[in-house]
Amino acid sequence: MVLMGWILLRTWPVFRFVNWFMKEAKSKIIRTYVLREILGATLLSTLVLTAILLYGNLSKNDEELFRALAISPLLFLELISLMLPFALSLGLPFGFSLAVIFCVGRWSADREVLAMQSLGIRRKLWAKPIFLSALAVSIMGCFASLHLSPVSRGVFEERVREMIWQDFESWVEDGREIAFKVDGEGEQNFMGGLSSENQKKMTRATMSIGYGVGDLWHNVRILTWGAQNELLSILHAKRATVRKIRDKGAIELSLSEVDYESLGGAADNGLKSSSFVSFKKWKQPISFSLETPQTNRDAKHMPFLEFLNRLKRDEIRDADYQRACFHFNKYASLGCAPVALCPLLLSLAVRRGRRETYSNLFTGVLICLFYFLLGTSVGELIGSNGYGWWISNLTAGGIGVFAMQR
Repeated sequence: MVLMGWILLRTWPVFRFVNWFMKEAKSKIIRTYVLREILGATLLSTLVLTAILLYGNLSKNDEELFRALAISPLLFLELISLMLPFALSLGLPFGFSLAVIFCVGRWSADREVLAMQSLGIRRKLWAKPIFLSALAVSIMGCFASLHLSPVSRGVFEERVREMIWQDFESWVEDGREIAFKVDGEGEQNFMGGLSSENQKKMTRATMSIGYGVGDLWHNVRILTWGAQNELLSILHAKRATVRKIRDKGAIELSLSEVDYESLGGAADNGLKSSSFVSFKKWKQPISFSLETPQTNRDAKHMPFLEFLNRLKRDEIRDADYQRACFHFNKYASLGCAPVALCPLLLSLAVRRGRRETYSNLFTGVLICLFYFLLGTSVGELIGSNGYGWWISNLTAGGIGVFAMQR
């Protein structure tokens, strides 16, 4: 008896080690299985959502993309790649949320959750990798929306600006006619020196250049047109000194040796009346905008760290500060959606999981849609700084924690 007790005492640590090793091995298998399933489903759903969001961005910039495709297929692919971070910043958080309810709902319907509980595997063991994944995905989503997306957007606008200037200079070299929209009040493009009557009527202008060398153009002809496509005036200058303002996408023309003919209303004989004058020098520069993206981005299009640095140097105006805060709060809250939605989706999937894939996905889509609509509505109502966007996170997180406690 004493001998048996002595043997048991000596071998007890070995039994404990073997028991611990078996539990760790079993836990490792469970964690690996959970991570493999969750990350695989996240990858698939993120690709689908990112493709949908990317298509929406492509449709908004179709003119620039077609122009880039005409110049070079590589430039076309580069512009598309620069749109990816914004689509990914929304596709990744919601893709992970859909993956959670899809996978856990299927496990619940297939009795895998019940089987793990019957084997003594607590929910905390297999749920921990999901929560850690949610935290990692939230960090990546915030980084993509607050830093990567503004940076890539800035590069995209720079490429578009270079492309438009390149097209414009090639048009000048080829002597092609260039069209500009004019708002009639001088806010979009300014035709200084015209009669006030024609200034109000005109809606567009066309310009052609005989030939140009550097900043000096020769034989510049500008036609102005009204809303009914009627010709309002003809302006011809033998020389024009050009000032290119690349950061604003504008050109200013100082004209010399100018002939100007204004076409007025109908005369008594039914023909259009006109007046013709000549000038040695046009009294005001004529300014046109190429409608390129602006170099000076406002605060909401800056990376978050750059915004903080400029805020520290007191370089942010109050209006820009409010817009930037709204922007950063909105996308930071959306980036943190996996952490906020994970408890709710996990509890709902365990209780209401369905074997059918589409049922689980439909439930997940409804929850994500409600989350987004709640943030949008409250974010617009509560202040201009966007703090209301966090209400959806607090609501989803509170309901999820309460459901998990029950």
